[in-house]
Amino acid sequence: MYWKGIIDEYKKEKENLVPTAKKIIEIPHLIPVDNYSISAANDHSIPTNKDNIEDKNHSIPIKGYSISTKNHSKISYKNTKLNNFCYDILQKLDEQSNIHPFYKYDEKEVFIKNQMDLFTINSKLENGQYTSTKEFENDIHLIFRNCYTYNDIGSEIYCLGEELESAFNKIWTEKIIFQVKQKENLKRIRDTSDADLSSELVTKQIRVLEQNKDKLVYRQVVNDALLIASAYENLVAGKVIPFIKILKTFLSTRSKMSLFSADEPVLQAIVESLLPLKYCIPELSLVMDGTKLKGFSRFGYSDIFVLKGIGYNNVCLELKYISLVNLIKLIKNYKNKFNANDLENLDKIIEKENEMVLLKRSYSYWSKEYGETKQTTIGEVLDNGVNQLKSYMNVISNGKTINYSSSGIFDERIKITKSNPNKLKGFVILVVGFHRVLWRSVEEIISDYSYDKV
Repeated sequence: MYWKGIIDEYKKEKENLVPTAKKIIEIPHLIPVDNYSISAANDHSIPTNKDNIEDKNHSIPIKGYSISTKNHSKISYKNTKLNNFCYDILQKLDEQSNIHPFYKYDEKEVFIKNQMDLFTINSKLENGQYTSTKEFENDIHLIFRNCYTYNDIGSEIYCLGEELESAFNKIWTEKIIFQVKQKENLKRIRDTSDADLSSELVTKQIRVLEQNKDKLVYRQVVNDALLIASAYENLVAGKVIPFIKILKTFLSTRSKMSLFSADEPVLQAIVESLLPLKYCIPELSLVMDGTKLKGFSRFGYSDIFVLKGIGYNNVCLELKYISLVNLIKLIKNYKNKFNANDLENLDKIIEKENEMVLLKRSYSYWSKEYGETKQTTIGEVLDNGVNQLKSYMNVISNGKTINYSSSGIFDERIKITKSNPNKLKGFVILVVGFHRVLWRSVEEIISDYSYDKV
């Protein structure tokens, strides 16, 4: 892997195996610098272009020789899958965010009681020190806690930490959900014969349920599955409340510690897990305005597009999450000093708060577009979501893009064909903390196309 190759290079430089190489930049207690690049000496920078990474070994050429990114340490076979899982997350994190400020902690600058950085995490992976994904996750979150503790709120490094944590939460949740579904699929395959997989599986499931009908856990699993199926059927019938109830039930099981890291990508992953894979297309790619250039509102992404299957309506879902961390910072008595108990108490207050009062609450967030913290209200966030969803639905109703200058769907995961008129419905779902969910419906649109998952 490219990112792990940088770690190997760092070690060689520390051992003076490359005498002329510059030392890799160490960021003092996670303080940003002007240049985050990690380079070798005299114009021999480690390449970041994927084209420069060779073969399956992903060797990185430096000064006429190559540093292999293969892990040559003696790690037991049982840890191989765990390490690959963690390395994959780090690599995706590197692709999506700026990880360099969190690469190496400099002990000379500021004393941090529980030090942690990405270099240390990679070293522990290399040496096979992790015995579970939970240990790896805890170390990653320790980096963020240190970042927020030892840096000022609103500072560049603080905001970079929030951005990196948001990216990690989304990647982590998607990986876990994928793993669970993969295990379920493998189990189904093992439990069925080659003769008739479908009928045999159904027969076995009925038999197992019959044998265990008096066991509470089996009855609960069946009830949960029926609730989710019913919620989906209601959703494509244009009824969002049953789906909201399922979502609230799932959110209520989260711990108060999760309130620190909960954000929109986490909500997105949770909602995806509550919908059938066959009928759910997350982050549907759209060309919003074909006359504009990339980076200037040309593209847009509908959070979740739910296919109607045998139902009546295709459904667009626009998701908004209000972080209690950002809410509590604006409360005079708390400002920068609060803990998980404070967030839990605020969550309980908001759960029962009058909706009009809640919508008027001030809310701050980091704007990537403007590079600064913006202040708004929860009501404005909800209204913006409604307007955003309307524009997405109008574009979806156009069908597939015809040419470069046209607007429409630009996504290879969906098959679009001309059809009789059908309805396209939309709902904005706004979650505050874990116990309050608001929603708004938008006016339905008639589409002359049918949509199927490829």
